[in-house]
Amino acid sequence: MVLKSIAVIPTSKAGGRKRPSPTIGEDDVGPLSIALMRNPATRTKPQLVHRFHSGERLRLANGGYTVARVESFCKVLAALPYEGRGALLYRIRSEREAFDRVVGEGDLSR
Repeated sequence: MVLKSIAVIPTSKAGGRKRPSPTIGEDDVGPLSIALMRNPATRTKPQLVHRFHSGERLRLANGGYTVARVESFCKVLAALPYEGRGALLYRIRSEREAFDRVVGEGDLSR
């Protein structure tokens, strides 16, 4: 008795197995790219800089419907450290309110 093989050889059109994506080796890239891959100090993110400083008198924008805040002048008490995402934050005190707020840089103007 002879057994026949019923295995099907996959083709690219028949949805067969995909080829692995090519990898980048040190032979494929230039010397600058290799230096960037090896030295993490050259891959630093740009530092965000606060536009306003403590003690400045600025205009606080209206909060609109969702944020109960009236447009007024305010004084910057402190520039808060950047948390890695979102806007730069400031601690302010409005002339019309008796408490401090934390607002984003987009809500303040000169």
